[in-house]
Amino acid sequence: MSETERSVNASRFGLQAWVNGRLPIVISVLVVVVGWNLTAATTPSYIFPTAVELVAAFQEAFGPGAEFSAVNNYGMTLARVAVASICCLVVGVTAGIVMGTSERADDYLFVYVLATFAFPSVIWAFLAVIWFGLTIWFVAVFTVFMIVTPYVAISIKEGIEELDPKLPEMAQAFDASPLLVWQNIYIPHLYPHIFSSIRLTITLAWKITLIAEIFGTTTGLGQIINFYFQANQNHMIIAWALPMMLLMFGVDRGLHRIETERYSWRTDHEPPKAA
Repeated sequence: MSETERSVNASRFGLQAWVNGRLPIVISVLVVVVGWNLTAATTPSYIFPTAVELVAAFQEAFGPGAEFSAVNNYGMTLARVAVASICCLVVGVTAGIVMGTSERADDYLFVYVLATFAFPSVIWAFLAVIWFGLTIWFVAVFTVFMIVTPYVAISIKEGIEELDPKLPEMAQAFDASPLLVWQNIYIPHLYPHIFSSIRLTITLAWKITLIAEIFGTTTGLGQIINFYFQANQNHMIIAWALPMMLLMFGVDRGLHRIETERYSWRTDHEPPKAA
């Protein structure tokens, strides 16, 4: 086979692989577009807008003379998400490490962690408003913190428990200091769990922040959605919510790609489980 034929075959193989990888995405988009048009054609526009009405809503929301500032409100929501996520990760990772390395701390803290799972996010938002009133930061950050932190703590705790106990024992047998044990055994082992906790935190934080903003703030995307909900303008709700959904989807996919590239070796080298 000549060099030209090899090049042509390689190009065809690459094109076929690209098509096979993108085909599900294309089909999914087509299904959404067709389903959207069919639904819009069979329902009133104030319930489900058509594509033309949605384009007009985007122009009204982000064009000249818009009723709300996109920069200020999106910026405030993203800032709350960032602050709440940092708080959840710092406290959750710390609590998870403490529970994973101390049976006594686990017995004491695990009950409180499980108790927080019984509270829906809306209840935490209501309680935050009752306790603290309308605030710029505290209601949203507190609500996210109380809901997401337990998930992070449990994830890190389980990561500690998955570590082979022979590794720290071996390090101690060679008189390694606790600092070296943490630097070379515990922390590298926890990297994938911390990374997955970051993805989980961001995914949950922005959704819960919107709920908290509806009840307990005067600015942010949640307040805009609440305003248009009361005005019964569904097309404006979609126009304002869609950019944030796409942004968070992109962030999650980007983090997922980094996680897969950096930590795929863990699944590739895991020993086979006994039947």
